[in-house]
Amino acid sequence: MEIKHVKNELLFKTNSWTFIAILIGLIIFLPISEVFIQLFNTSESWSHLRETVFSTYLINTIILTVGTGLLSTLIGVFCAWVIACCEFPLKKFFEWALILPLAIPTYVSAYAYFDILELSNPILIWVRENINLEAMQSLNSFFVYFFTILVLSSVLYPYIYLLARASFLKQGNQLIEAGLSLGHNINEIFWKIALPMARPAVFAGLSLVIMETLNDYGAVKHFGIPTFTSGIFRTWLGMGDMSGALKLAAYLMLLILILLLIEKKARSRARYHENSGSNKPFKKIILSRKKSIITIALCSIPFLFGFLIPVFRLSSWAFISQDTIRSISLLSLVKNSLFLSVAVSLLTVILALFLVFSAKYFQSKLTSFTNRFAILGYSVPGAVIAMGILLLSAQINKIYVDILLTGSLLILVFAFITRFFAVAWQPIDSGMERNCKNINDASRSLGIPAIFSLIKVNIPLIKNTLITASILVFIDSMKELPLTLILRPFNFNTLSTATFDLSSQAQIVESSIPALCIIMIVTILLISLNLNGKSKFQ
Repeated sequence: MEIKHVKNELLFKTNSWTFIAILIGLIIFLPISEVFIQLFNTSESWSHLRETVFSTYLINTIILTVGTGLLSTLIGVFCAWVIACCEFPLKKFFEWALILPLAIPTYVSAYAYFDILELSNPILIWVRENINLEAMQSLNSFFVYFFTILVLSSVLYPYIYLLARASFLKQGNQLIEAGLSLGHNINEIFWKIALPMARPAVFAGLSLVIMETLNDYGAVKHFGIPTFTSGIFRTWLGMGDMSGALKLAAYLMLLILILLLIEKKARSRARYHENSGSNKPFKKIILSRKKSIITIALCSIPFLFGFLIPVFRLSSWAFISQDTIRSISLLSLVKNSLFLSVAVSLLTVILALFLVFSAKYFQSKLTSFTNRFAILGYSVPGAVIAMGILLLSAQINKIYVDILLTGSLLILVFAFITRFFAVAWQPIDSGMERNCKNINDASRSLGIPAIFSLIKVNIPLIKNTLITASILVFIDSMKELPLTLILRPFNFNTLSTATFDLSSQAQIVESSIPALCIIMIVTILLISLNLNGKSKFQ
C-alpha cells in the first residue's frame, strides 16, 4: 500500500473495531513470525545438522510432496469428472462416498496398513538371492516411499476431488456442447475445455494436499521416512536440541513459502473464463454398460483403500481388544477431544467473524491486509506453529514471571486457532461478500451502529456459513496430531494422542479404538455437510 493510503487508513478508518481486528490478526500471526526469524539466527548445532541430515530431510520431503500431489491429483480429477459430468449406476453413492476418506487422519491410515510393506518381502528376498544386497536395499527404499505415497494419497485426494467437482459442475453448457457439435469426443473435450477451465480449482486443492503432506508426522514416522517434520521432533525431543529444531522449522517454512509462490504463479496463469450466456450445466454423458463397469471399478478403488479397508481393519481389531477401553480411559479421551475441538471451533469462528466484518463493514484495507497474515497458519505444519508458540510463551514468561503459559490448555487452544483460523475465515469471508455487501454499504451510509448490523443483519444472513465453518474447524481439530503432541498439558490426552502413543508402543491393535472414535465423529459431520450442500469446497 502507498504511504498516503496508509495515512488515510489510519486517520479515517481506524476505530475501536478495526484497531482490535488488526491487533488480533497480528497476535494470531506472531507464532509464525517467531519461527521465520530463526532463519537469521545462528545455532551451534546447525552446521552439524546441515552437513548430516538436512539434505536427506529436504529430498525426502520433496519426494513425498511431489508423489502424493501427483497421485492425489490423478485420483481427484478423474473422480470429479465422472461424478460431475457422467451418468452411471451408483453415481449418487460415490458422490458422497468419495468424500469419506477425509474422515481418516493420515497417521490412522498408516497404522491401518501397518503390515503393507510385508507384501514386498517375496520380491525383496528374490532380489537379494538373485542379484545382490545393494539392489534389495534400493528396492526396499522404493517400496517404502511408494506405499507411503499410496497411503497419503488415499486419504488426501478428496481435497482435489471436491474442488474440481465443484468447478466442473459450475461450467456452462455452450463451450462443451459446441465441442461435441464440432465432432470432438469426450476425451478431447475433457483435455481441451473442461480441465483447463478447472485448473485454478485443481491447483487450490493441490495446495491443500501439499500442506497436509508437509504437516504429517505420524505416517512418516510409522514408515520410517525422515522428513522435516519428523526431523523437528527428533532434533528437539530426541536430541534435546531446541535451537536446531527451530532452524529446521524455519527452513521448512521457507520451503512452504516457495511452494506457495509456485502454486500462486501456476494458478494465476490458469484463469479461464467462460463467456457463454448460460450457466446451465451441460447434458450429462450417459456411459455405456462397459464404460459404467470400468468407472464403478475405478471409483471403488480410492473408496476401498481410503476408507472401507481401514475402517474394516480397525473395527476387527477393536472387536478383539475391547478390554483396552478401560485401560486407556476412553471416556476421558472423548471428553478431552470434544472439549478441545468445540472450544477451538467456537473461538475461531467468533474471531474470524469479527475480523472479516471489521474489514468489510469499515472497508479497511489495512485490516484486510492484516487478515491475510492471520490465515497463513493453515499453510504451516503444526510442528512449526508449536515451535513458534513455545518461543512466544517463553518470552512472555520472561517479562511476566507469574504467568506460566507453557504446558497450559490456553496455549494449546491458541495454537489450534492459529493453525485453523483460515478454515473458518475463508467461508465466512466469501459468505459475507456474497450475502452482506450491499446491506453493509446501506447500513454504513445510514449511520447504523456496527454492532447492530453485525448481530441483526450479518449473522442471520450467514448463519449456515457460520455453522459450516464451525464444523470444519471441529473436524480439523479432532484429527490434528503434531500440535497436540508438543503443546498438550501434563496428563492431558486426546483421541489422536492416544492413537499415536499406543501405536508407537507397537500396540497397533489397541490403537484402533481411539482411532475409530475419531473416524466415527468426523464421518457423521462430513456426511451432514455433504447432504446439506454446505461444504467449504463448493
